[in-house]
Amino acid sequence: MDFFMLLCHNQRTFHRHSIRLHGCCILLCVLSFSSLDFHEAISNLGINYGRIADNLPTPLQVVALLQSISVTKTRIYDADSTVLKAFARSGISIIVGIGNENVRSLTSPSLAYDWVETNIAVYYPATAVIGIAVGNEVLSGNDTQLMSDLIPAMRNLYAALSSFSLQDKIFISTAHSLAVLSSSYPPSAGAFAPSTYMTQILQFLAMTNAPFMVNAYPFFAYKGSPSGVSLQYVLFQTIQTPNAVSIVTDSSTGLVYQNMLDAQVDAVYCALEAMGYANMEVIVSETGWPSAGDPDEAGANIPNAQAYNSNLIKRLATGEGTPAHPSKPFQAYIFALFNEDRKPGPKSERHYGLFNPDGSRVYDFGLDSPLAYTIHSLSSAASGYPYLSTIHTLQFVVLAVFLFSWYMY
Repeated sequence: MDFFMLLCHNQRTFHRHSIRLHGCCILLCVLSFSSLDFHEAISNLGINYGRIADNLPTPLQVVALLQSISVTKTRIYDADSTVLKAFARSGISIIVGIGNENVRSLTSPSLAYDWVETNIAVYYPATAVIGIAVGNEVLSGNDTQLMSDLIPAMRNLYAALSSFSLQDKIFISTAHSLAVLSSSYPPSAGAFAPSTYMTQILQFLAMTNAPFMVNAYPFFAYKGSPSGVSLQYVLFQTIQTPNAVSIVTDSSTGLVYQNMLDAQVDAVYCALEAMGYANMEVIVSETGWPSAGDPDEAGANIPNAQAYNSNLIKRLATGEGTPAHPSKPFQAYIFALFNEDRKPGPKSERHYGLFNPDGSRVYDFGLDSPLAYTIHSLSSAASGYPYLSTIHTLQFVVLAVFLFSWYMY
């Protein structure tokens, strides 16, 4: 009898150990699966991360939020140390901005060196800085002193990068508005307004192999003439019926444009070609659509914002170039990650975000699977950490279930 009882006990023990062994295998498989993304990253898509707002999440939470939607590029507007540290080893590349108010100081070579040493060199390569955007839309303003300071500052920053052997790893550029073009329609007629400053900037970009950065907003074209601009054309909603046409044909080249953003980018390419820079890369450093606006801001609403950004993401996912440059990469950074309640100007300026400051979506823009979105929502409500990566949440849930099962056996 004792032998029989011992045999039964050993069989039960073996059974429990067998279950635990199988459980370990299942756990490892699930955790390995959960380390994969629910959707592939779109390599030519970035999102601008502005911080002129109250109650924004911490930079570490922002990193988790970007990772949860598989975005691998961002642009920031200052060199905040907390942000730069948070993005270390995150798999997300950064373009670091320098505000217009700080350009003047960088005309000093020593201060430019100090800036690079303090804000770039100490964080690189752990933080994947890929570019520095010096000023924003400088040539579209009226500050001639700022315009004259821009090129010396860019040159000094490049020299400082060279001191740290980073000049071939991090580019120096500046973001322009489309107002630098004197002509943009049709795209083949794209030309820059005469400017000595632009000539010097293009020479510098060509010499350093840096991209031309442009902030392109079809929203402004529609807002300025809602009766004369096709809403479908600016929202990437291609239709062609007897009563509605949302495509444009360049009469000089015969190229067909199915959305305004492509046409705007090709106008920039043509302007560069006219200046002798046919091989220069163009990056759309800002583009987006507001989800709310003042009464006189036509089209600023959630349905249009959702259509613009979700269709832009789909367009970028194709990996196609523009009609005039189909083989050139099309990179675009959506403006912006969050609604920023402290931004001045019209109401629309405070409603460009894909997310609210609490981490909830303003609308569905298509960069998440239903499963990941559900987990993200549940973790937000239950844990108080709304920016926890959905991947980490899944791992935690699986681990908790496994440990409970282990204990019960």
